[in-house]
Amino acid sequence: MAEEPLRITKAHDQPGLIIAGDVDESGYPLLLQSLAALDHLGGIHIDLGGIEFCDLAGLRAIVCAGRPGEDTSPGRPVCLHAVSPQLRKIMQILGWDDRPGLTFDAAPLSTEYQQPGASPGRADRRPERASAALGARSPHM
Repeated sequence: MAEEPLRITKAHDQPGLIIAGDVDESGYPLLLQSLAALDHLGGIHIDLGGIEFCDLAGLRAIVCAGRPGEDTSPGRPVCLHAVSPQLRKIMQILGWDDRPGLTFDAAPLSTEYQQPGASPGRADRRPERASAALGARSPHM
């Protein structure tokens, strides 16, 4: 199966991004650039509902978007929308799901990347890649 290119668009109603496709090393510079270009006031909203695959470097950049670099200040709040069960599980395993200022909202910022009848994040697609990013043996989490 061919990889789906990374697509990042600005959210219409609030400061944030809608991310879709594969977040891997080829799209990592675009992800960092897009996160850095966000308005520096208030909280950040990031819709992950269209992500097909996300490597750990990309996931860390997203989770740490409110506190760039090694900044130890509280930073801006980050709300992740439409996170797939696989990405949420990876964040739990790594302890990233309870970072200060990080919240979750099941509602997507956009329905642009959702297929009719599909759950947010299209969790049924390629779970083996998500677990492979962790080096897990089982394709199921």
